[in-house]
Amino acid sequence: MQGYNEEEAVKYIASRVNRVAHKAFSPSEIESLVRQAVALDLKFMQETGVMDANGEAGDNYYDDDDAYEYISENLIRLYGGSDETAGRICSLVDDYMDLQQSYMEEKGMVDWD
Repeated sequence: MQGYNEEEAVKYIASRVNRVAHKAFSPSEIESLVRQAVALDLKFMQETGVMDANGEAGDNYYDDDDAYEYISENLIRLYGGSDETAGRICSLVDDYMDLQQSYMEEKGMVDWD
């Protein structure tokens, strides 16, 4: 995605995650989960045609519900664990989605058609 800086996005999002709401994760775990969520989100965008391999806008629109499911399922698969851990990951991904949108809006990358 043109103008999207993964490292900057990770720092932006991780620094704004509500630590109290996600106290089951350490700050380093939150940063790791956010880093992986960003990578999965970008992969989702490429796989669904929202953006091409060069980071240019594709022909499809971003479906945030499908993206949420894709990111959550893949993170749960990576981390395994109990239903409780899965619930915590889903909660974090929900917050990630809002913070990712905030980051992209702040950078002027969101086009509301």
